[in-house]
Amino acid sequence: MGNLKEIKLKTLKFIYNTSYQFCYYVCRPRPKRVTFATMRNAKLVDNLKQLYDTFEENGDYELKAFCFHYDRSWKSRLLFFWYSLMSVYYVATSHLFIIDDYFFPLYSLKKHRKNVVIQTWHAIGTLKKFGLSLPNAQKSVIKPHTNYDWVVVNTEADRQAYADAFDIENSHILPLGQPMLDTVSKSSINLPPNHKKKLLYSPTYRSNDSKKVLTAVNDMIKATASLKEDWEIYISIHPYVNMKSNLPKLPKNVHLFQDPALVKKIMPKVDVFITDYSSLLLNFSYFERPILLFTPDYQDYSQEQGFYVDYFNYLHAPSFKQTSSLMTFINEDLSHVDLDYVRQLKQKNFPNQDGHNSDRVYNFLTSINRYGEQRL
Repeated sequence: MGNLKEIKLKTLKFIYNTSYQFCYYVCRPRPKRVTFATMRNAKLVDNLKQLYDTFEENGDYELKAFCFHYDRSWKSRLLFFWYSLMSVYYVATSHLFIIDDYFFPLYSLKKHRKNVVIQTWHAIGTLKKFGLSLPNAQKSVIKPHTNYDWVVVNTEADRQAYADAFDIENSHILPLGQPMLDTVSKSSINLPPNHKKKLLYSPTYRSNDSKKVLTAVNDMIKATASLKEDWEIYISIHPYVNMKSNLPKLPKNVHLFQDPALVKKIMPKVDVFITDYSSLLLNFSYFERPILLFTPDYQDYSQEQGFYVDYFNYLHAPSFKQTSSLMTFINEDLSHVDLDYVRQLKQKNFPNQDGHNSDRVYNFLTSINRYGEQRL
């Protein structure tokens, strides 16, 4: 089985790279083409959407959006090969190729310098490990997270972790602030009086283990029935989780969705955010409202994934192993919880609150010539 997988990967690497070289020499890179590409969503969201809009408003560029939602279903797996071939054409013909996540076909290429790749990543901060920081990540036939020319990060403190995760020189990591936080920083911290209370739960994605995520979701849905007040419950599922089956029957006050754009849209209206290890909690810290941790599998997750920080000591957030104790806390203690821990997270993760992160990234990227060198 191992040899078969290796042959498959080597074959894909050959096909993708051959296609890329053909497109590069025949179609040629276009100095004004900027492609925004993702394989986690069917449309541009977050950093890519914010940057796309900034390019559209400020410059004379040929803008392309390449979107494919890979959810690990069989249909998605079959389409993946075709969309990967399409993507290498856009890499070959674009001056700037901007992504927000893992992008498999890119790692198969012997990339030319005229094609400049920028990784914006889809999360802020450095909580759980990712990329090449993960155990055994560098042992793959196709080494992931290669061919990045520049990486955009949120703060100066993030640089070393991203350098390790993407095996890139520290000098090519840009602490300009994440563009998607521009929208957050323009939102109101205060909720309107007499509003209906809203709870947002966002469990972390587990590679090849959608069952564990759906089990946690089912447990949370059942537990929320014990809440004493009238809550609207929103549950955000990671876009890579296959939700075609095993969908629970939802009470009227529970809203289950799989849309990264929607989760960011409802955050300003949410009273309390619950997660296990999602970096979305850092985004939510801007609003200075309670963040709670539901971490029944912390020991296993810590061994399998690992963290860049001492997780609980870094966050200082109330944490729970059982949904029953979590609901008891919400019923009895949430209204008078000390939010200093949230304000400290906000101070660490929102150094720029001027709403101009996207402008800073745009100004840098438009200072790069077609050979991938910054004009001084």
